[in-house]
Amino acid sequence: MIDLHLQTKLQKRKNPFGSSRVDHPFQAHNDADNVFSKEFHRIQSTLKDIKQDINHQSKGVVVVGEPGFGKTHLMMRLANSRLKTNRLLFIRQPNNPDAVIYHVYSRILESLIRNIPRINYTQLEYLITNSCTKIFEEIFVEKPHLYLKKSSKKDRDILAEVENGNHLKLLTFLSSNTRAKRELWEHIENRAYLWWVTNYSSAGYAPEILKGIIKFCGYRAIDYRSIIREWLAMNEVPQKYLDKVRIASWNQNIDREEVSLEALKIFGYLSLLDEPLIIVFDQLEGLGREYNQNLLHSFGEAIKEIFTHVPNSLIILNLFPDRWEQFQQEFDDSIVDRISQCQVFLNRPNEEQLKAILNEKSKSINVPIEQLFTPQEIQTILSKKSVRSIINSAADFYNYKIHNIPLPEDLKVEKNGKNQLQGNPNLPNLVSDIKQIKEAVIRISEKLEIESNIETNLESKLYKNGKKSIHQEHQNQTNAYRIITNYLNQQYHELEENYSESQIITSSDDRGKLEKIFESLKIVQPSLKLDFLTLDRKKKIPDHLVIETSTQGYAIGFLYYGGNAFFSRMTNWNELVAKNSHLKFYLYRDARGYQVSGEKSLAELEKFKNLENAEYIVLTKDERIIFELVYQIIVDIQNQDIEVELDEALSIIFKRYSHHSLLKIAYEVTGDI
Repeated sequence: MIDLHLQTKLQKRKNPFGSSRVDHPFQAHNDADNVFSKEFHRIQSTLKDIKQDINHQSKGVVVVGEPGFGKTHLMMRLANSRLKTNRLLFIRQPNNPDAVIYHVYSRILESLIRNIPRINYTQLEYLITNSCTKIFEEIFVEKPHLYLKKSSKKDRDILAEVENGNHLKLLTFLSSNTRAKRELWEHIENRAYLWWVTNYSSAGYAPEILKGIIKFCGYRAIDYRSIIREWLAMNEVPQKYLDKVRIASWNQNIDREEVSLEALKIFGYLSLLDEPLIIVFDQLEGLGREYNQNLLHSFGEAIKEIFTHVPNSLIILNLFPDRWEQFQQEFDDSIVDRISQCQVFLNRPNEEQLKAILNEKSKSINVPIEQLFTPQEIQTILSKKSVRSIINSAADFYNYKIHNIPLPEDLKVEKNGKNQLQGNPNLPNLVSDIKQIKEAVIRISEKLEIESNIETNLESKLYKNGKKSIHQEHQNQTNAYRIITNYLNQQYHELEENYSESQIITSSDDRGKLEKIFESLKIVQPSLKLDFLTLDRKKKIPDHLVIETSTQGYAIGFLYYGGNAFFSRMTNWNELVAKNSHLKFYLYRDARGYQVSGEKSLAELEKFKNLENAEYIVLTKDERIIFELVYQIIVDIQNQDIEVELDEALSIIFKRYSHHSLLKIAYEVTGDI
């Protein structure tokens, strides 16, 4: 029994075991660094090999571990260890087979413009200040014969600021938005352009992208940075905003995949002047599903392109063991050989290490686990399969002992059954009696030709018929409801906090997320058909998905472009509406995007709004968060980050967020789950 004074004291504190998973490497969690220390050292050694390699060839690491064993946690440790020297770039699973490289580039851009924890600068600012310092040194100190440029006062001023190796002084020196400082940043852009065309090429989009990422660092104002961020993401930005930062608009016919690969090359070549990049691919479980065959193939080809064209990078794939086996069968040998130059396997930590993980967690309340839990309770906690489930069990026991919240049924059974038996002095006699009874039952069952374990057989048959005991069913539903609602509350809060952060929102990515959501609904509505629409002569239309049942049909589109790109796609969308009267059309636009402007564009939008089978919806903050939340819980269930059934989660989501326009459609096509 826990001390009453300690219980009262801890009731005011946060549950130290309440957080059991790392969503991305930039989070902060307690870390018992003696766990997986050898595996971590192998990853660090591979990174060192890249730096010391005269050719700086990119290398691959596959981190293989069961769900909840700490793959993403290990990436967090890597981030904490390397963010001050290396750039760590985190990429979740792509969802559009036609835009995998663009997806990789977008997520890398998001990572680069993220502030480094406890430091008021972004990863991109670190990359640019370090590499641009080296560029100036190369042009005017190390290889002046290649450039034939005399140093100006601006060149000397910049070199003087960084001569002692503190490259971040460049940002302090150039932090003001005064005209003089802007001229210095433009000077840096021009010198970087000179370096690029001298060493690489003036062809393609690379020189302009290089100027754009330097320009991003040259502004401190959030609104100016937002303009450049959207431009770097190849989103349509009204010309009046681009004029403010002196950037030309993109050609409407650019190939995003091609431009994205050029941008990735730039980051790789800049890192040669800095430190190797660390590119982490995580949450890849969904790629192996049957309906994602095209996506898996595109992902493999994209990885091959990145290895071929992006130097000086450590490319890490976090995978389940069975998914890694599948990838080896699906990908050709050239891809497998590159991504698995180093294979790191995370096995279950030993008991002492597991206790160390729990004690690391309990440091926040300054109470060791031996003071919180009995030896029997600790053994029950440690009996769970994964590190995550062990931490979750500790959280349940903590809530039980500190807040008197009932234990989940599985922990009750073990606690009340196993532990009572362990304290029973007649245990040896009981074991002997049970053995004799079992032998007698086996002899009888052989004569009667029935299964020896009658109860197990009955339960098995009931389960196969879709029937469980009422008591067990109730307990399972209660536990699932608790897990799902806790997840939704926590994730909604986190998404709400991050809503105003720099994010790359694209219509192609949202269409892919929508497809993922409706693919998952096939478990309750197998007859659901997913498709897309086309027009003659390959006219540009909004990214969209068609959802059909035997009686209903919907076309859901996303259109985040502006200017002429919006007008042409909106016109063609209206044409599709006219030709497909059997479908109900929806068109979504994110509230954070630029407002639709231009007389012709507004006229086409108004035309759509006035059609009987059409509805225009702006994704407000709440609608965006719920959309992301539904997508994320599906991904997390598939990745076994939360241990519940998908249909249970969908049932709760439909009831909880019934006001959401997309979930209304989902409910209509599936009925009550």
